[in-house]
Amino acid sequence: MLADGPELDQPVVPEAFMTELKFATRHRNRLTRSSSDAKIQYARILDMLFPELDKVINKHNRFIYTLLKKYPSVKAIARARITSLTRIKYLSLQNAEKIKQAALNSIGIESATLELELVLTIANIEYLEKQMLRVDEMIHDLMSKIYFPITSITGIGQRLGAVNLAEIRDINHFTSPAQLKAFAGLEPSINQSGESDKTGMMVKRGSPHLRWAIIQADKLVAVYSPTFKSYLAKKRSVGKHYNSAVSHVAKKLIRVIFYLLKYNKVFDERQLV
Repeated sequence: MLADGPELDQPVVPEAFMTELKFATRHRNRLTRSSSDAKIQYARILDMLFPELDKVINKHNRFIYTLLKKYPSVKAIARARITSLTRIKYLSLQNAEKIKQAALNSIGIESATLELELVLTIANIEYLEKQMLRVDEMIHDLMSKIYFPITSITGIGQRLGAVNLAEIRDINHFTSPAQLKAFAGLEPSINQSGESDKTGMMVKRGSPHLRWAIIQADKLVAVYSPTFKSYLAKKRSVGKHYNSAVSHVAKKLIRVIFYLLKYNKVFDERQLV
């Protein structure tokens, strides 16, 4: 639980504001999923056209996208002059030489159709990334209008904090951290003997968007917050399975979020006991 700390005035949050925040954060999540799907498709195509590329350089570098849009086949890369390759922004001479050598020895297939699909998929990834930036700007603008203490938690940034807020909406709808935990679908599952699952698996009911946001925040606070990091290590030291230990961190995080929002208090590592 948290020790007593400074209490702020409760912000008056219009219902329309939370609705806008929910629309923005859910749209951002859809874009993220679409971008992930496009990157999987990109990797699949590239594994057929130029399987060696990923062994010499990170295929998701921005300059690799530029390279492949201009030279979408191993033959085109192999024929290109080094001076032409190094004109691509951020592509160094050393990397250009490694890529060209890999192309000369590639076992990748030739397919004009796949090359077109590769170019269009890269364009789609770049387009989705631009859309995400625009939505991020809107979320930033919304979050800058009213201060929410959830973003004072070490490890929770503005975008992830916005998702949590948009799904919780009004903390006064919950009378206890247990209610908030249930709403997030983070109750431990029960096996047939009536005991909690020892691996810490959670039941999947409640708000999937809030569950996702809590799980993501859970991972971050366990890395960046000294208190949560220590708490995870403590649970692991007594023999708990990793998933079970992480679920305990999530429960503690929910208690902290509930407290901060309910009483509008700023998070302070020194007050977390």
